[in-house]
Amino acid sequence: MDKHIATPGFADQPRDGRFPWMAALSGALLLYSAGALANHPVLVEGEQDFDGDGRIGVAEDNDGQDDQIFGTINAALAAANRGANQNGHIIIVTSGRFLETVTITAANGDVTLQAAPGVEAEIEAVRAGDAAGNALRQAAPGIIVNAPANRIVTIRNIVSRNWTDGIVASGASRVVIDNCRIEHNKNFGIHLTDSARATITNSQVVGSGFRVGAGVDNTPAPGIGIGFESMSSGVIATTTVSGSFAAGISSTAGNRAVKVFNSAVVFDNNPNFMGVRPPLNF
Repeated sequence: MDKHIATPGFADQPRDGRFPWMAALSGALLLYSAGALANHPVLVEGEQDFDGDGRIGVAEDNDGQDDQIFGTINAALAAANRGANQNGHIIIVTSGRFLETVTITAANGDVTLQAAPGVEAEIEAVRAGDAAGNALRQAAPGIIVNAPANRIVTIRNIVSRNWTDGIVASGASRVVIDNCRIEHNKNFGIHLTDSARATITNSQVVGSGFRVGAGVDNTPAPGIGIGFESMSSGVIATTTVSGSFAAGISSTAGNRAVKVFNSAVVFDNNPNFMGVRPPLNF
């Protein structure tokens, strides 16, 4: 199998499964001792065998190695086998689907979940031929963030599709959502509750409330693109919010809680803004 990662601008690199920067990073991971795991990077394979050991998915999680290469995102976030232990960088290094609800608590430090350049990492609720699993996943959010106020959670270069909420942040979470695609989630694309705060940039939130599929409840409730509830707040820039069943951007905390910059495109929602002061060019 050709394991070359399709990263733009690296066409001349060796096709041995790793680029030099990836090989260096993987080598650096092996230098960590059990007592020096603060804010360290770990790798996630996706559906391709990045390290060439013949294992992917849960089998990679349970290979008994300390290589800090995992097959699922939640295992990479956990403590076992020198995982991030909710404190570090989880870097997805091969394209693929992740059929799991990802839970980020940042209990021990800042957490970044990101796909490497050129990698298409899809946190997906639906897989053909898996009706029972699909039903369970589609009744849950894709990414759950509930972190302390003294942590920063960054989600970058990620797709979240076909869940109840693409991303939900609660408690005192502080989350940065950058260059993400949040598509066809039933209730909310991005959902902020409690006193959570979000900075949303360079992203697309599309088709909220317009989820289809057999054997599950696809009724939007309510089908909002980006929703701020309770005392949550945030800023939105260079982001497209379109095709929502209900409001594109909504806030129940008052229009001063959410700032939408002129670089945002908010179109074809019902309505585009609710409880939010639109930018001056609207």
